[in-house]
Amino acid sequence: MMMGRDWKNFKYEIADFFFGNELDEAFREGQRSGVEYTSRKLGMSVRALDVSQMTKTQKIGHEASMAAIAEAKKEIMRETGVAL
Repeated sequence: MMMGRDWKNFKYEIADFFFGNELDEAFREGQRSGVEYTSRKLGMSVRALDVSQMTKTQKIGHEASMAAIAEAKKEIMRETGVAL
């Protein structure tokens, strides 16, 4: 008598058994790439703003956002190992 089994996920179990380490590494590499792209794109967007046309309050906000991005990048580098 066959025991009850959820066969719809069987192919994923086989793939995980044979290729688990490779799949985990590919997932981590995808995370690193996404973190790197997002961080660089965000940093470049903030740095590229025209500060000369900003009000004093906007300039203060811009400086604060630059500082926040710098701190976030340090934390991301510590947590993910991605060099930003």
